[in-house]
Amino acid sequence: MPFERILGQDQPVQILKKSIENQTVSHAYLFYGPEGVGKKLAAIELAKALNCLTPGGECCGCDSCRKIDNRIHPDFFLVEPEKKTATSREAAIRIERIRELQKKLIYMPYEGRTKVAVIDGAESMNPQAANTLLKTLEEPPRETTLILTAVNPFQLLPTLVSRCQGIRFSRLPAEIILRVLEKELEEDIAPDLLQLRARRAEGSISRALELDEDRVEAGQQRENLLDLIGGVSFDRMDAVFKWSKTWARKTSALQPLLDELLGLLRDLAVIKVRGQGSLLLNPDLLSQMRPVAQVKPLPALLDMFDSVRETKRQLAGNANTQLALETLLIKFCETRGMP
Repeated sequence: MPFERILGQDQPVQILKKSIENQTVSHAYLFYGPEGVGKKLAAIELAKALNCLTPGGECCGCDSCRKIDNRIHPDFFLVEPEKKTATSREAAIRIERIRELQKKLIYMPYEGRTKVAVIDGAESMNPQAANTLLKTLEEPPRETTLILTAVNPFQLLPTLVSRCQGIRFSRLPAEIILRVLEKELEEDIAPDLLQLRARRAEGSISRALELDEDRVEAGQQRENLLDLIGGVSFDRMDAVFKWSKTWARKTSALQPLLDELLGLLRDLAVIKVRGQGSLLLNPDLLSQMRPVAQVKPLPALLDMFDSVRETKRQLAGNANTQLALETLLIKFCETRGMP
């Protein structure tokens, strides 16, 4: 069956299936949603369905489907961000890649019925690449489907978004992530640790596979962050500057650290509102979080959450790392006086 490998995304799958059945496949799609929830996989499955040799496009494992899976089909193109380099802090899709793709799309399909180009992580296109792609979307080649995937569509040019049919992908339930972990992980992991890993993945399979709950440091780090949330104040500015200086040196670990901080603030807000732990991302820390949630007003927790998100955005650019972290903790201090 087509799209059977796409788990937990019933609505996007139904939209794509109906468009194939009704022969109303768009010339351009934008699959958007959190990282690691199946956007890229769905794009590949759509490419297989459009070129499957079995009547009805059943993604049967025929020669065409296998070639697309192995990235050797002459009518399937996958463009991904280039890795970070010494001159670039972020992975990016550059104009040369888009121009190369355009040259390949001007011809009719060589072997299949439809040329399919997938631009994964489309928000990483630099401005020149995005404007070059816009020309292709304005005058799409015949027998061609372009699929853009993005975590945040607001980081794309509005003119690009307007020329694509948007399909939203949602976070995956912990139950589905647990099934994937049980299938993909070869090492022997205790069931309770697997369940914790699935809960902490925040609906993302890629995040779940990257997490390592066997490390003692992971639990200790979260407890330290919880102490930071509950204890930072203007009376201990020495601790503020020390923490900021220490983590400013660990640039590769900084974004994961801020993600952990967001997860803890979210959990504290959930405890504040719901008073129970069934929805927590960090259920193993429930006993430590409850005292913090009791003393922290909900508006303060929400302001802290927004401050961390803003810091993540700044650090994704060219912000001074230590200054951004100091500013974040000063905002944390200011929330202590909130009613």
